[in-house]
Amino acid sequence: MLNWFFLALVATFLWALVNLADKYLVVNYSGKERSSGSLVLFSSLVGIAAALVIGFSTPGIFTIPFLDKALLIFIGAFGICWIILYLFTLEIEDVSATIPWMLTIPVFGYILSYFLLGETLTRTQLIGAGIIFFGAVILSVDFSKVHILFKKKVALYMLLACLIYAINGVVFKFVAVADSFWIASFWEYLGLGIGGVLIFLFIGNYRRDFINNIRTSGKLIFSINITSEITTIIGNLLTNYALLIAPVALVYMVGSFQPAIVLLLTFLSTRFWPKIASEDFSRKVIIPKTIAITLMLIGSAILFI
Repeated sequence: MLNWFFLALVATFLWALVNLADKYLVVNYSGKERSSGSLVLFSSLVGIAAALVIGFSTPGIFTIPFLDKALLIFIGAFGICWIILYLFTLEIEDVSATIPWMLTIPVFGYILSYFLLGETLTRTQLIGAGIIFFGAVILSVDFSKVHILFKKKVALYMLLACLIYAINGVVFKFVAVADSFWIASFWEYLGLGIGGVLIFLFIGNYRRDFINNIRTSGKLIFSINITSEITTIIGNLLTNYALLIAPVALVYMVGSFQPAIVLLLTFLSTRFWPKIASEDFSRKVIIPKTIAITLMLIGSAILFI
């Protein structure tokens, strides 16, 4: 059997690469805040391609109960919400300060899996969860200004995004333990694709943004998006498989490495490839950010002692 930790770690590294690609696309192909319509559509419509590939290679995709199909389609479509919130955050915040918020996912995963799956945490692990949220609070403060500011919009966007992500992971495990992993993945990605089609049909500004970017940016944006989404899908599949052989919160804990990886990649990019991603690494910015990430890493470690 494949080691769940290895699967989750590879997925985390792949997502860190995607995070940098997302930031590049948001900076270069979004005109203003809350205008990442084309990126949302790329992320969701690729679900149709993923569902087709899985469907043609997996027998018995229609054999699972109707309720299971409905739940998986729902979480697939619902997943678009966290993608939207995540992209909104990247429009107004550095990627290295956005990704550490993902460390709240294990906490939300615990709360949900406690009620749905019967998984529990000790008192020590609850302390770890509290440390994670404390680190998130520090991350929400802008220390670079003369007057210290709390970035409420960033906190709201990312807390909601992480809650939605955790809901999807728990529901996927709840359904997939009774059905085939690949069958469950088919219906989830089908839901993601259906959600993308509905957005394209009924949200005009997203549709116009999507079509305009295809016309003006050509092969570059298309190739980056396709590569990024394929990488994301691989990461999602690895994580979903790991969820079937290990506790939800434990799998998500491996994601605690992602902020450190993103911070390192962002530093290297700022130093050598600033056109891809460039951030302020002055002391006023990097010291609080490093403290926050360190606290959240410590909290993640305590969470699973």
